[in-house]
Amino acid sequence: MLKPILCALLATAATSGLPSARAASAAKSDVVMYATRSCGYCARAREHFRARGVQWDERDVETSAQAAREWKALGGTGTPVIVIGDERIVGFQPQRIDAALAKHAPAR
Repeated sequence: MLKPILCALLATAATSGLPSARAASAAKSDVVMYATRSCGYCARAREHFRARGVQWDERDVETSAQAAREWKALGGTGTPVIVIGDERIVGFQPQRIDAALAKHAPAR
């Protein structure tokens, strides 16, 4: 019952041109953030995603050797490194994040 209502709301919001409406439709697998627990800018990115209803896959580069290897392969020297679709964003850059989310949101 909620799914048709949610789809209708997202469809209506997506046509309004609001970045947050388009961002909410980005699939979780399309958004990956390489982060650490103690990183202040990572915390700001988390809040940014939450405020827009974006789901993301977070990979801790301090506790996961696999995440650390991926982060290094992406040129990581600091955190966060955010990958949205095929775009890599280094640091917390809200405007770039919103633009990438809008660009990579699935077509409706």
